[in-house]
Amino acid sequence: MNPDLPDDELTNSEDFERTLGRVLLSALAGDVDPRGSWVYRTDGAGPDLEVMVVELEGQSGSD
Repeated sequence: MNPDLPDDELTNSEDFERTLGRVLLSALAGDVDPRGSWVYRTDGAGPDLEVMVVELEGQSGSD
């Protein structure tokens, strides 16, 4: 798997959160349900990871 990275590298948690938000919104817009467990294998480029996406209750529009 060859990941598509943003034009600039992620250098802080704000960049990571912004990029993650774009990925999640893009999935929802494309009728892909991002909820659940996702395994990402790096093929030796780093540690393999599992990511869990859980929908929060309510729609407050804030953290």
